[in-house]
Amino acid sequence: MRKTLLTRVSLASLIATVAGCSSTPPPPAPKVEKSFKTIASQFMTSDATRSQGTVVDKGMFYPKETFSLSYRYCSASAEQAKQDIDQFYQLAKKTCKANSGTMINQDTDAWCVSHPNTPDETPIFSARITSTDLWADVCPTGPFVTMRVIENKDVNEAAWIDGAKLLGYQPYSIHRKIVPSNQSQAALFNEKETPAPEQEPWTEETGFIATHVGETVCMYKKTKDEAYGVTYKGKIQSVNDNRVSVLATEKLKGDIRIAPEIDPLPWYKEAVIEADARSWFICQ
Repeated sequence: MRKTLLTRVSLASLIATVAGCSSTPPPPAPKVEKSFKTIASQFMTSDATRSQGTVVDKGMFYPKETFSLSYRYCSASAEQAKQDIDQFYQLAKKTCKANSGTMINQDTDAWCVSHPNTPDETPIFSARITSTDLWADVCPTGPFVTMRVIENKDVNEAAWIDGAKLLGYQPYSIHRKIVPSNQSQAALFNEKETPAPEQEPWTEETGFIATHVGETVCMYKKTKDEAYGVTYKGKIQSVNDNRVSVLATEKLKGDIRIAPEIDPLPWYKEAVIEADARSWFICQ
């Protein structure tokens, strides 16, 4: 009887030991990457076609040089471009969720924000991706696809919010325009007409232009009826009350900050263009 009891106790201990071994907790789930700039950079290089692109629109002045990344590549086909656009948008939504944020669509980009549509709203990052059949002579296999990310991970919140405003973020107000969610992809991916000069923010670059006669500058203009717009290039002759007079000597196809090549268009030998300092940007 005693022997049987000991046997049962030993067997119970063995079962408990085995059960304890089999109930080891599973390994922790992999950490979700919260930096959309990192995610987007991985997306840009994770495909043989996308990885052959290049960084464009390299800003020389704050805040663009600090927060903004734009990348353009030649897609393999129109279908591939559409698929990449959908994947990029899904990545943005997933990363926004990982940051406990909400995607809202503004006139410039789709912004991931915390505390949406309240006075406490704070931008986390923005995402925009577009495709275009322009420059098909340079990109014969499919349209160009351009991705832009604006994000801060390195400076204090006040500096980041100020920088985000300069790069297109519209803070919460009763007058702010939010695109309906059922139009989110159209809002996120459609090209926009160049804002009027009075709508452009005054930046460090603008201040530099307004105080450096002789500097080479450019102006990009695009109307609703134009397919790609044009860039005017010349040297600053004079500045009067923030109106910059430029002796323009070149007219170029598209926005040269993101165009794949410099393509001159017919233009006068020289012509004077006067416009607000905010209309111009530094170029080479």
